[in-house]
Amino acid sequence: MADAESELIPPGVVTVSDGLASAPLWRREPFRLFFPLGVLLAWGGVAHWLLHALGLLESYRPVFHAITQIQGFMMCFAVGFLFTMIPRRTGSAAPAAWQVIVCLAAPIITSLAAWGEHWLIAQAAWLALAVTMIGFAVSRFLSATSGRRPPNSFVWIPASLLMGIAGSLMAGAYGVLGIEHAWVHALGRRFILQGLFVGFVLGVGGFALPLMTRGEAPPDGASTASDYRARAGHVAGVAVLVASFVIETRVSLQAGLLLRGLDVLVVLLLGAQIWKAPSQPGWNRRLIWIAAWMLPAGYLLAAAFPERSQAGLHVVFLGGFALLALAVSTQVVLGHGGHREQMLGRPWQVPTMGGLIAAAMLARALVDFDRPHFFAWLGLAAALFLASTLIWALFLIPKMWTRPEPPPG
Repeated sequence: MADAESELIPPGVVTVSDGLASAPLWRREPFRLFFPLGVLLAWGGVAHWLLHALGLLESYRPVFHAITQIQGFMMCFAVGFLFTMIPRRTGSAAPAAWQVIVCLAAPIITSLAAWGEHWLIAQAAWLALAVTMIGFAVSRFLSATSGRRPPNSFVWIPASLLMGIAGSLMAGAYGVLGIEHAWVHALGRRFILQGLFVGFVLGVGGFALPLMTRGEAPPDGASTASDYRARAGHVAGVAVLVASFVIETRVSLQAGLLLRGLDVLVVLLLGAQIWKAPSQPGWNRRLIWIAAWMLPAGYLLAAAFPERSQAGLHVVFLGGFALLALAVSTQVVLGHGGHREQMLGRPWQVPTMGGLIAAAMLARALVDFDRPHFFAWLGLAAALFLASTLIWALFLIPKMWTRPEPPPG
């Protein structure tokens, strides 16, 4: 890791193995490929809504939008982060070339197939990515050659991938089971569109949020009674999350949303300790912290106004998932690229991204509260979101392939 970041984290958090150090850059730091691809797919998933609102495109494809945003845009940011972080956290090797290639190709295939409404191809590509990621993560978490063990919160990562796999299979089973079992399809969609990334945030957040906002690294998981209790607590959190989707689908929308919001809040409070404000310098750390709070806040808002639940859910999607993707990736790029001054400072791009996402959340909420102007608000929300990703791209993509000149002397 670059000196800029290593000066701000506790010693021993990062372990660079020989296998990682000797790997080519595109495997050693795969975020350089995955983050730009994620933004490109975000444009694919959202720009058509803006074009439709402007009357330039006839089609209106909400299913394509949802799949591309979650299994394309967000998945690229998750894979780029995990492929870069897990080998450093466990002292293991870089991802294999075939793993990087599969995970680069899968979101593209999924998004293109979803546009053409080839749902089976879309989900088959995503399942290939999910299985690849499970194999990558488990081999590094459990291998005897890995130098370290992951923190206890990482039980969420394979659990979230399994939830996504189950959701993909359940959503695809609709044509086989028949309309009387439509709830299986609905439950599967919730697992894919929400459960997958709620699990990622809670799993990675237990490690990354304290480290990125306060410079506090959770210890490795160990074979002690307290560690077993902590892991059992996270497993219980996974079970509650799954139960919340079942309750929402089969019993009560409001009860399911409320249970999910409370589950997320408890895990983030106890695991990531987000009740502690950021103590490290840099505006981006505050953006990460705010985005973490948006996740439980969105679910609790959706539970409070179940008849307008989509407004609250888009606080989760935009203020939670998307803002975390942009803010955490900003920290990764600046840290790995040696841009210490901007990582510690107040670059105007950071609050601008946050402000645009906040405005996009408001516009998206008005879609549900002002139905006569549905497409006007939807187009505005899309434009604001795309503007935030454009600011991100102009700020960070040039920094992914260049390093600043060292100071004289």
